[in-house]
Amino acid sequence: MILAGEPVPEDEERPAMRPVAPLRPLAEVSVIVVTWNSERWIRRCLDAVPAACDGLPVEVLIRDNASEDATLDRVRGNGIRVLRSATNDGFAAGVNRAIGETSGRFIFLLNPDCELAPGSLRALAAFLDEHPEAAAAAPLLLDERGGLQREFQLRRLPTLASLASQVLFLDKLFPNNRVTARYRYRDLDVAKAQPVEQPAAAALLLRREVFDEVGPLDEQFSPAWFEDVDYCQRIARSGRSIWVVPQAGARHFGGASLEHVPFAQFVDVWYRNMWRYARKWLAPGKAETLRWTIITGMLLRLAASLAGFAHPEAGRWKAFAAYRTVLEKAWHRWDDSSRSS
Repeated sequence: MILAGEPVPEDEERPAMRPVAPLRPLAEVSVIVVTWNSERWIRRCLDAVPAACDGLPVEVLIRDNASEDATLDRVRGNGIRVLRSATNDGFAAGVNRAIGETSGRFIFLLNPDCELAPGSLRALAAFLDEHPEAAAAAPLLLDERGGLQREFQLRRLPTLASLASQVLFLDKLFPNNRVTARYRYRDLDVAKAQPVEQPAAAALLLRREVFDEVGPLDEQFSPAWFEDVDYCQRIARSGRSIWVVPQAGARHFGGASLEHVPFAQFVDVWYRNMWRYARKWLAPGKAETLRWTIITGMLLRLAASLAGFAHPEAGRWKAFAAYRTVLEKAWHRWDDSSRSS
């Protein structure tokens, strides 16, 4: 042992002094992008992130759900981390796995078909710092031409009436009906920041402590659709609010999750997850009423398909087959698989 102040013997070497690496700043925001065959969109999405941060320390994590295109070739480099799954685990599972690998005090869920406006992410983070009552904040979404996507983005939480209106085409036949107008927030002044029950999760900044409190996304809403609605419902039940912030913006091109999904698969998953949501959050009688409403809606669609009024992308017979499948599954309560939720 060598005591302090004693000379070091000549046959004993001093430990080498290693250069101290500069500490990497902790991320304020963890940007999470779940991809699946997103090569068409992902580069534009990622290129917009630095300007959107405006100097805010961030980490970017891609969680790829077994893309079969060139998505991963387009995201390599620039310090972007990639988690690749061997299977398509769905959006909720992708988000949950990615969040566990990040450390930012804010979590930003970003769809690959979104392009953030300069300064928008910093503006959202500043808003949450200034409003501790807010659990999450979303930018206003614009379409390709720069118009507001308010009908897509801003919605109240579903009720039996609003879900039935969609299933029975009432929102299309009578677009100005009171139920649809309320559900779509047509009374909202989008010029100022204010709470919104269910903004689309295409771009959503969430406090990490809220995620820790509310818990992970429900992976039973697989592979997509209604998991974000469910999460907004859970945030509302926790007594927190979600705000839309017009000082922040993003261009949402849309279609990234649909362009590789066959029509039959989409309608199958959409109505199954709608039923799962109803079983989870509506009273049992209302959930059962929705099931019969879906059965009625499928009968109407079958008749329309036979009459030649089919979905333009599917065609008469593919649409007919898809609606018949949903009808059969709704009749059998989707084999009661939703009871596990």
